[in-house]
Amino acid sequence: MERLSLHQLVAITAQPEEMVEIAAKLDCPTVTLFAQHSKNSGAPYVESVERARALKAKADDLGVGIYSLEVFGLGPDGITDDLRTGLEVGGTLGAKRLTVVIGDDDLSRAQDTLAAFVPLAEAHGMSPHVEFHAFGKITTYSQLCEFLSGVDAATAISADVLHFYRNEGGIGSMSQPCAVPIGHAQLCDGPLERARDEWLFEAVNDRKIPGEGAFDLIGFLQALPRDVRIDVEVPTEPARFPNGTHYERCEAVMSAARRILNQAGVA
Repeated sequence: MERLSLHQLVAITAQPEEMVEIAAKLDCPTVTLFAQHSKNSGAPYVESVERARALKAKADDLGVGIYSLEVFGLGPDGITDDLRTGLEVGGTLGAKRLTVVIGDDDLSRAQDTLAAFVPLAEAHGMSPHVEFHAFGKITTYSQLCEFLSGVDAATAISADVLHFYRNEGGIGSMSQPCAVPIGHAQLCDGPLERARDEWLFEAVNDRKIPGEGAFDLIGFLQALPRDVRIDVEVPTEPARFPNGTHYERCEAVMSAARRILNQAGVA
């Protein structure tokens, strides 16, 4: 099976049902969708089990798997009703993994929350993978490795190449020993540097298509475990596709990502 999964942010205003249709047309075996409200992206999300049932049936008919879900924020309130609903949605969709971000200043408490969250997710068939980024409480790969080493549950890391470059200046830390494996990755491109006050906008709205930026994507892909699936997560400014449909946007991004994987010899 192809390693790439089409992320909903590629066509940020598309409904989940349309993303499944687009993936089928592109012969992309899986998609990554939102199952929680995202205040930063505002992307449409699968908000109920009822909608999830209908979407799963549609995806099955089209031969598309719903591999991954975004984004489960663990804050000081612990495991909220919204998070529990998201897990039910994910189980109904047949998702295999989900992204977790840490939003609690008390990292010891956050470790306990994550340890309690993991078995709940596993009961619904999903593995939680934790992401570091500049907008949460854990901002670097090394910090995340240390944090997860203190969690009494099986976890893994979600590695977004953008956050390596913005938070660490590159992918060098991927070679550092870490007791917790990388279980999932996210692919895009970008300039080596960008003004700090533009990072959130870039992450949600203005990433570059693979091959059109300066990131060492070959090195990033070759550093990943070979069994890791890779989200193609490339939200782009409307000016990049001024008259393009959601399909045309996704087709351009997926074609570029496939070329990069072939160049890296990891397709």
